[in-house]
Amino acid sequence: MKKHIPYLDGWRGLAIVCLLVGHFFPIKGVNLGSLGVALFFVLSGFLMSRILFIDKVPLPLFYRRRIARILPSVAVLLVVVSLVYLVAGRDLSGYELLTAATFTNNYFLTRDHWTMPIGHIWSLSVEEHAYILLSLLALSCRARKTSGLAALGTTAAIGAAIAVTYWVVFGRNHPPSLWLHTEVAAFGIVVSGFLLLAIGQRGAVLPPWAARFVVPLLVMLGIGAYWWRVVPPATLLIGCGAFALALNLLDRSPGLFRRCLEFRPLRQLGVWSYSLYLWQQPFYMLVRHEGLPAPLGLLYSLAVGILAFYLIENPSRNWLNRVLAPKRTMAASDHAAAADLKPEAGGMQ
Repeated sequence: MKKHIPYLDGWRGLAIVCLLVGHFFPIKGVNLGSLGVALFFVLSGFLMSRILFIDKVPLPLFYRRRIARILPSVAVLLVVVSLVYLVAGRDLSGYELLTAATFTNNYFLTRDHWTMPIGHIWSLSVEEHAYILLSLLALSCRARKTSGLAALGTTAAIGAAIAVTYWVVFGRNHPPSLWLHTEVAAFGIVVSGFLLLAIGQRGAVLPPWAARFVVPLLVMLGIGAYWWRVVPPATLLIGCGAFALALNLLDRSPGLFRRCLEFRPLRQLGVWSYSLYLWQQPFYMLVRHEGLPAPLGLLYSLAVGILAFYLIENPSRNWLNRVLAPKRTMAASDHAAAADLKPEAGGMQ
């Protein structure tokens, strides 16, 4: 990816807005929090697949940049939450800390729920697992000199089949963490990458009469899939599928929706979104369990998240990128810097 694309920051901003509204001012009947995570996932799949399958960034460089972006902020969050719990005399769960720190908590819950404000790292766990999977698929495809279209399509189909199988087998009696497992939750990431390659290879062009309406209609379809009566596999397949297709058609569909995504305040929220996503969770839990007024919870989330971006996320990422990059790969690093449009933010990362 050779240039910065403003509407992608806006898409990320839309995702964090949905998540924050869903947490602090929930709308009955629609799970905006989960919807926001889905928007993050399809963006991560789009960007990571472009980096790995189209730009073919070397894997060591890919991993260095992911580490520099993701780990410092998560580490600081875990340390701060642990210290606050110790000072306040609250029960500190080593189990939850361990599973969050190792990005495995999407498979392990404590008493069917998390007790500490670090449970949202489940979504980062899904993204980390997906990045490893995508990088291995990319490595295989490079060795076989294939585009990756078949590999991503097969992987997405397997994820969809597993989701349907889980519903057939477990129905509404499924284990609490089942739909957080990477094999199903990463569907949006993988299908977005598949659509990127499929649309790019076929050179799809929307008819002029459809260009302004297809993407908004797809987004509305995706939102509708998060209505509370929709069963989980349909939410996953229809919701993430519609969002992934909408995202991949954005560059072919000029119109009001894309101009809204390029609205500067929304784009700025997208720039801050990873830190906002990480640091809103403690205040969300205070609102949900301790009686903190929701407006204050949102205000504190914004203030702390923005401070964390400038004091933790941005400086640590820049420093680690300099430290970890060998001098002989600086040219490649500069190329990747242009490609690295903050893709991970919880993705949310």
